[in-house]
Amino acid sequence: MKWLAHGIGIGMAALLLVVLALTRWWVTEVKIVDIDLREVELAAPEEPPPPPEEEPPPEVPPPPSLSEVSEVPDPTRVPIPKAEVPLDVRMPVDTFFADVAPSPLPQPVVVRRPAPAPSRPAAPVRRPTPPPPPKAKSHYSMNELDSRPRLLRHGSAVFPSSLARRGVTSGTVTFEVELSQSGGVSVRRVVSSSHSELVGPARRVASGARFTRPTKNGKPVKAIMRWPITIRK
Repeated sequence: MKWLAHGIGIGMAALLLVVLALTRWWVTEVKIVDIDLREVELAAPEEPPPPPEEEPPPEVPPPPSLSEVSEVPDPTRVPIPKAEVPLDVRMPVDTFFADVAPSPLPQPVVVRRPAPAPSRPAAPVRRPTPPPPPKAKSHYSMNELDSRPRLLRHGSAVFPSSLARRGVTSGTVTFEVELSQSGGVSVRRVVSSSHSELVGPARRVASGARFTRPTKNGKPVKAIMRWPITIRK
């Protein structure tokens, strides 16, 4: 086994050497390109032309002297003619007087303003009087009250025997009554009656009755209502 392994190793090494030799033989030769060196001449830049000569500035005349300035005529001044005859200051001068009197000085004009008219007192502004508050009613109906009064008690009455003998067992009388602020009842008039004999007993029932206080906006008031009273045997 050892000789076989050594033989295989030697064979592999020989094969590797053969492959390396073939790869060297197959490699193409590299061509070396010769570089051509040439001389380059550098041209010197042209010199710029010389700048143009500057013209000398114009000569400024010197300022005129005082004598020359005084001799320049002023166009705004009027020339005064010169007298050719010499003036003698020693000659006498005649006095003279004005024949015309001087005009009087104007007097100042006084402008008088008219006196202001007497101011009249301004008329007083009349404010509209507010309407009087509505007067409280003396009596209110049942629809105007806060709630309908409730009957607390009533008077007693006896059924008339004359009606009982005729076979009448009941009857109704309607009153117009006034409720006081405390709930008391007072009969104002008879509105209707089924039997005239029942008016007296019904009036005693109404006079002895008592209701709760009638109120309007929470305040006790007087009220008027119609109250039918039925009396039975």
